[in-house]
Amino acid sequence: MKLNNKLIMLLSAASLALGLASLPSYAEDVTYTVTNGNEMDANSYNGFKLFRNWCARCHGTYGQGMVGPNLADSLKLISKEEFYNTVQNGKVGTIGSMPAWKENTEVMENSDKIYAYLKARSDGAIGVEKPKKAK
Repeated sequence: MKLNNKLIMLLSAASLALGLASLPSYAEDVTYTVTNGNEMDANSYNGFKLFRNWCARCHGTYGQGMVGPNLADSLKLISKEEFYNTVQNGKVGTIGSMPAWKENTEVMENSDKIYAYLKARSDGAIGVEKPKKAK
């Protein structure tokens, strides 16, 4: 009888652990490192450069918004998956539209870097300024 109870408890604990492991993890959203106020890790800094080349014409030099919305604010409201979906497939809004970038391999292969830069802005780790690449 005691063996059955232990076995049931062990199986329950294992089942709970597997269930928790399958839940989405939002801790992984922190994909950047900012030091000395404006020095970003290489991945996030490259995201800034890509953002500046492809996204800034609509979203502002630092993602602060222009014709397109302020992405630092937007990332507080949307999930990582929604961000990637919008970049890939575009979106029609109440004022304008975001083009789909799925055909642009440079943007799609590096969208995680762009997300890392914007997440640092959204979290307030770096302000509306030109970042530097950390050494």
